[in-house]
Amino acid sequence: MQSTTPVPLTSVPAKPTCTKILNTGPCADMWREYNQALQIPDLDQLTADQQAQIKKLSDQIQADATAALQAKSAYTTAVVQAKTAALTDGREQGAGIGVGVTLLVFALRLGVRRLRRNSTVTKTPKARAASA
Repeated sequence: MQSTTPVPLTSVPAKPTCTKILNTGPCADMWREYNQALQIPDLDQLTADQQAQIKKLSDQIQADATAALQAKSAYTTAVVQAKTAALTDGREQGAGIGVGVTLLVFALRLGVRRLRRNSTVTKTPKARAASA
């Protein structure tokens, strides 16, 4: 893990005491070096701020990815549970319909048998002899 405390790469030289008259020469060079050295702590702070922001965004991406995986897992679990419940309901309904149809067919067969029996019992002896 990187430190967020800036580490100065160079030390800031002493402030020049000469007066800059020309853009060239030893006095101008000292002022240029001094002014550049003053910007280094600002750049170090900027670098540290950017590194902290990168770490924060990286942590946020990781948290978002974890949350997305958990949500997908929860969704998958819910889908599997819903399919299982639908399958169970379908089986129960199918079994109920099957039992109902079986009872209906049994009742119809029993009713038809009774109707046939009743029709032969009510015939007169002449009708029975004629049919035989």
